[in-house]
Amino acid sequence: MDILIVEDDISAGEQIFESVKQLGHHAELTDTGEEALKKVSQKTFDLILLDVMLPDGFGYEKIPDFKAYHPDVNIIVMTGYNTPEMERTVRELGITYYMAKPININELKDILEHFSNKRKGEANE
Repeated sequence: MDILIVEDDISAGEQIFESVKQLGHHAELTDTGEEALKKVSQKTFDLILLDVMLPDGFGYEKIPDFKAYHPDVNIIVMTGYNTPEMERTVRELGITYYMAKPININELKDILEHFSNKRKGEANE
C-alpha cells in the first residue's frame, strides 16, 4: 500500500514511517497539512495517517480537501488530545479509524494488515 504519514513530531513520524516500511508498505512522511495536501493532489494514496495537531492548523480540517481529490481514500486520525468531542468531529468527516497517541505499533500493524487484506479482496472481486 501507499501510505502518507502526516505527523509534526519528527520522532513519532520517523517511528511510524519505519514501522510502515518494515511491514512492506511504501510510505511518505510530511509534517504539515499544506504539504500533505500538495502530495495528495499529485498522487493517490491508499491510506493517510493524519495527526490532528499540525503546525499550520488542525489536520482534520484537510480531510474534505483530501477527499475532494480521492473520495475513497482511507484516513486514520491520530491524536494526543483525545476527547469525545474531537472523536465525534473527525468521525463526522468520514474517517476510517481514530487512534489515540502514543501510537501502539502492534495496533498499527493489525490495522495495516486489515487494510492490505481488504484491498487484496477488492482486487479479486
